[in-house]
Amino acid sequence: MGERIWMLAQPLIAALALTGFAAATAFQAADRTDLIPSVQALITASFVYPGLALSMIVNQTMVMGRRPRRLTTVEKILVTGQFLIAGLLALTSLEPGALLLGFLLWPLLIVGAVAACWTMAGTTVRERRAHRAPRELGGEPRPDLDDHPGTGGVVSVAPRV
Repeated sequence: MGERIWMLAQPLIAALALTGFAAATAFQAADRTDLIPSVQALITASFVYPGLALSMIVNQTMVMGRRPRRLTTVEKILVTGQFLIAGLLALTSLEPGALLLGFLLWPLLIVGAVAACWTMAGTTVRERRAHRAPRELGGEPRPDLDDHPGTGGVVSVAPRV
C-alpha cells in the first residue's frame, strides 16, 4: 500500500498546482484580482505552480516506464521537498508583505524540480538498461562500457572506399 501512495503523490501534487493555476486564471479573467491575496500568490499560482505541475507530470511519465514502478528513497525525499516548498509558498502567499520569501522559495522549488527530474531520468535509464542487458546476450549480463576505463584511443568512422 505504501508504494501505491507514492505513485499517487506526483499526480496529486500536479492536480493541486493546476487547481491553484486555474483559480488564479479565473480570477484574472473575471477581472477580480482583488480576490488574490498578494502579488506573491498571483506569481506563484500563475507561473510557478504550472511549472511544478508540468515537472510532476513528466516525472510521473518516466516512473511509469519502469518495471517495477516505484520511487527510490532519494526520489521520495525530492517529491516530499517539492510538496513542502509548494505548501510553504501557498501559506506565505496569504501575507501581502511576504514577496521576499517568494523570491527565496521559487528558485529552491525550481532546483528541487530539476533535481527530481534528473534523478528520476537517471534511475529510469539505469533500470531499463539493467532489464534489457540479460536479454541481449542470451541471458548473461554484459558489462557496461562505463564499467571499464577508456583506452585513450580515438575512434573514427570513415566511408568505405
